[in-house]
Amino acid sequence: MNKFYSKKVSHFGRCLLLATAATLATPALEKAVNAAGFNVDLGAKAFAQDAKKKRALPGISEAFFKKLGKVADLASPPERKDGTQPPGDFDAALKELKDVEKDCSKCNAYELAQIYNYYGWIYYSLEDFKNSIKYYRKVIEQSPNIPWGLELQVTYTLVQLMFAQEDYADALKMLNTWMGISDTIGDDAYYLKSQICYQMDDKACALENINIAVKMAEKDGNVAKEPWLSLQKALYLEKEDYKSSLPIIEKMVRHYPKKSYWQQLAGVYGMLEREKDQYYTLDAAYTMGALEKEQQLLNLAYLSMANEYPYKAAKIVEKGMKDKIIAENAKNLETLAIAWRQAKDTDKAIPAMQRAAEKSDNGDLYGQLLGLYLYIDDNKKAVEAGKKALAKGDLKRAGEINLNLGIAHLELAQYESAIKAFKKAKEDKRVKRTADNWLQHAQREKFRAEQLAAAAG
Repeated sequence: MNKFYSKKVSHFGRCLLLATAATLATPALEKAVNAAGFNVDLGAKAFAQDAKKKRALPGISEAFFKKLGKVADLASPPERKDGTQPPGDFDAALKELKDVEKDCSKCNAYELAQIYNYYGWIYYSLEDFKNSIKYYRKVIEQSPNIPWGLELQVTYTLVQLMFAQEDYADALKMLNTWMGISDTIGDDAYYLKSQICYQMDDKACALENINIAVKMAEKDGNVAKEPWLSLQKALYLEKEDYKSSLPIIEKMVRHYPKKSYWQQLAGVYGMLEREKDQYYTLDAAYTMGALEKEQQLLNLAYLSMANEYPYKAAKIVEKGMKDKIIAENAKNLETLAIAWRQAKDTDKAIPAMQRAAEKSDNGDLYGQLLGLYLYIDDNKKAVEAGKKALAKGDLKRAGEINLNLGIAHLELAQYESAIKAFKKAKEDKRVKRTADNWLQHAQREKFRAEQLAAAAG
């Protein structure tokens, strides 16, 4: 943020010098303005106020014009014959300016302001920001014996210099002064004030002013600058006002599409419980390669299953693991297995669940593997999985596992084992009635088998 404003201050500092110099109407200074090729729009707007706010200004002598012209030639030398612009000799310009100041014992306030103005810019160019601010302040101290435009421009330049130097309190005070005397306050000024308030941790002030700046910028159907919307969005998100942040992020996705904005948009939809919109946004972000973190991919997988797209969920998790983004731990492998199961691809669900069960700290996933084997009528492997589940222990739903294990034993005509498993399942109130029915069925099947065996013997 400060780097940005340092560049901007450089531009305004030069504009200030040259725009002020242009009002003195000396050939040497006009030449310097043209040679430097600076944009003095801000200066022109500021000095335009002089037409509305007349001040009786002291006169400036022709001799003084010429002396400042030498300073200007050193600071901004004439263009070379080949059309290139030589660099300014600021050390030499500073020395010349000091000589001008020495000979200025009888200078009036207006003339002193011109000297201080040059000092401010030259010291800035030499990266002596402390002295730059000092002399720009001296310019303002000559008021009301300086043009309104000069006072406005120097005041605004001071705001930016103070902001760049992280002197936020003085920057805010100076900006409020500028706003109080300026006839034209643009959106840039409100944006700058918002940034200053933000740095001072005055979020209410920051939000109030960025809202003004964006509203002004978007007048007549224009689009606010990306950093402005970014600050506005951040302020609403910090106060967890997701409803207000949503239209801002939607604009950013539309006009300044970036991966992070798509991710934030999906997150805000989620906070507002707009799961369909969250899903479609994440899906679009995934398609454009904007989801690069494990949790982002897993969220999309969960939403895909919730929206009845389990195959897509499985492919997302599978690719994420292949790309080393999604960890192949028990939880994520379970998610993969569930997605394949919901997609009715048991052949892929079983190996995924097998790997998940092996990595798990308890036997619950072996219990799920038991259920998958039962689904495909592989009762032998179902029994193996059930036994591993019981051996690993720490089960959340031991009753269901014993119930399914009993069913697998029963299908294999292992009646004693089935009866034992069903009796164990009955200890769990959640499956007691079902387990009791299966127990009676197993006992009848055992009796029938024994009768058939006896008859055959």
